[in-house]
Amino acid sequence: MTEKKLAFLKNGLIVLGAIVLALLLTQTFLDKLTSLTLFAPMEKKVDFAMTDIYNAVEERRSAVPLSQDVIVVNVDNCNREQTLDAIHRIAACEPKAIGVDLYFAVPQENNDYLVETILLTDNLVSSMRVNPVEGEAYERVPLSFFDEYFTPEHAGYVNLDAKYSWKVVRTFLPFVCTADGDTLPSMELELSRIAAPERAKQLLERGNKAETIDFTSCEIEVVDAGRLDTPAVAERIRDKVVLVGLMNDVKDCYLTPLHDPQSGVMIHAHALQTILGASYVRTSPKWLNWTIAIFVCLVFLILMQWAKAKKSWWGSLILRVGQFLIMYGLVGLGCAIYADWHAYVDFSPAILMMGLASFARDIISAIDGIVKNIVTKKQYKQ
Repeated sequence: MTEKKLAFLKNGLIVLGAIVLALLLTQTFLDKLTSLTLFAPMEKKVDFAMTDIYNAVEERRSAVPLSQDVIVVNVDNCNREQTLDAIHRIAACEPKAIGVDLYFAVPQENNDYLVETILLTDNLVSSMRVNPVEGEAYERVPLSFFDEYFTPEHAGYVNLDAKYSWKVVRTFLPFVCTADGDTLPSMELELSRIAAPERAKQLLERGNKAETIDFTSCEIEVVDAGRLDTPAVAERIRDKVVLVGLMNDVKDCYLTPLHDPQSGVMIHAHALQTILGASYVRTSPKWLNWTIAIFVCLVFLILMQWAKAKKSWWGSLILRVGQFLIMYGLVGLGCAIYADWHAYVDFSPAILMMGLASFARDIISAIDGIVKNIVTKKQYKQ
């Protein structure tokens, strides 16, 4: 075998070994390392996904349409009686459905008014809470004081996937199952059953335990309860699904893929819009993400071997510029795919694997050098 072929074979083995090692390192550390939070706000460094970048870029579009399906009524400055009056005014505007993202923990003098409002408003969905019990089973637990006395005709749980203050809410569960096989609907599913049964059916037919929330396709309008008597506001409420809740409750604000924390009621509004607009986000399969990662790593390692062979400053410069351009290109491609096809392709394995490729290649080269040194010493002794 000629010297040229031997060098080619050796470089091929180094590249192959580096790919395997980089793949193992990436799979080991991908869920633990937070180095990719270079792109994330400081408060989200402990919980970041590559797809958050796509949402942040998409949010900055110059023209985002206003939702024609969902509107939020803010009751921040309302007491219980004022809140109930607001619900009655909303019902008079003939919305498709009303979701009340509030709970009433303590009985008050207007208990009868509250119960009457819940029982007599046919298209009203009240809040409930569910807690996990065993495995994937859940149970309904009292949220408002009247839960122990009667069960409203329409209720949906409002738990969000945010066990910790730093956890980012990206998905919602359409429903959960109880230990005895019954199902408990989310607020979003129950509202869609009333407002658009065909959309609720479509959601269930997808068969997903969790759905990605589309935060960027529509802007959700928010109106204060004090403006409900305005004719223009009343007209905008007609034939929409109205969510009633608190916009500035610090106990009910969560991190999202967007930069600013969102109130719980706004997250429910975006989740509901995802259902009513059928704007479901497709997610690339893991095998595709890792195939892309291996291909990108291969290209980068070939470029690295070429740069090493040149042994010049401009070869190293081209290598680093190429590494940056590949990384930047992957992020840009991911944003373009999300914007044009509403699909998430997770390029984080590719970016991380490319970053670890240099380290892996150096390890393989070091092993090669050590083996060579040992073989040379043995031959010298002989």
